[in-house]
Formats: sequence, structure tokens, C-alpha cells
Amino acid sequence: MNLLPLKRTNRRKSHLRGEGDYTTLFKSGSASLKQGNHEEALRCFQEAAKLRPGNSEINYALGQVYERMGRLGSAKQMYRLVLETDPGNIEAMIRTAQILEKEGDYHQAVRVYQKAIEANPQAVAPRFGLALLYQHYDMFDEAMEAYTALLMKEPTHPAAWFNLGQLLFQLGEYPKPAVLR
Repeated sequence: MNLLPLKRTNRRKSHLRGEGDYTTLFKSGSASLKQGNHEEALRCFQEAAKLRPGNSEINYALGQVYERMGRLGSAKQMYRLVLETDPGNIEAMIRTAQILEKEGDYHQAVRVYQKAIEANPQAVAPRFGLALLYQHYDMFDEAMEAYTALLMKEPTHPAAWFNLGQLLFQLGEYPKPAVLR
């Protein structure tokens, strides 16, 4: 009996990729992102994006990778693409506002936070971001108003209470604002 040795090849399969491949790539990219391997995460997400062009989930993930890599312009672009397909995506709005603040575009960051609050008046995260932004720029009245509005929606928000307490201490006003009594 004459048996031929098996040959191993490193060829990629050329068949059409299915749902499983997208999911595998997305999960691999997410795991790489969590581990801080940004280059591998970027590669996986870009491959997944080829399988589902225009997908807001993958664009959001790409935005996160770019943001962590310090490529803020690319991150903003990805979040814009997310908002084109999902205009009410609060997370993309918040991340966009945070990038705008890092870039020094305070006024546009305020507008984006306000747009997020308009899109979902019950959402707490954009209210907190807006309050932090006001406090960072020493806009004490606006910050107090934003924290008060947030605490009306979520009365047990510990960070809002802490920051509001710091703000009141800075201003020398120790009692609670009238709205919260």
C-alpha cells in the first residue's frame, strides 16, 4: 500500500463568509479591545465592516478603537456614521461630545449633550456629562441646574450627589437646592 503524505496548506477559504464569520470577527475584536490590543481589534472590526458595510454596531466599535488609539478625528467620523443610521444613539452622542470637549470645542460639545437629552429625556448619562462639562468650565449656575435636573430623574445617583456637594462647597452653599428639598 502506497500512502501519500498529507500536505498542509495555509490557504484561506475562498467561500462566501456567513453570519458566523461576522460574529466571530466582532467577538474577537471586542475581546482584543478589552485586552488593550487595539491593532488587532481594529483589524477584526475592519474585516467585520467589510461583511456588513454601514452597520452601526461595527461603526460604533470602530469609533471606540480609534478613540482609544488617540485617533479622535476617525473616532468622530465613525460616531457620525452611527448617528446617520441611528440618530437616537445616545452612546454615540456622548462619545462625540466627550471628543469635542477634548478638542476644546466646548460649545459644540454642549449642543451634542443637549441633543442627546432631547433624543431621550429620561437618559441620565448625557445629563451627567453636561453637568460635568459645565462644572469643568466653572459655569456654576448651569452645572447646578444640570445636576438638579439629573437628580430629579435619578435621585440616588452617587456621583451627581458628590459633584453637586463639591460644587455647593465651592460656592459656600451647604444646604440642598430648593428644587431637591
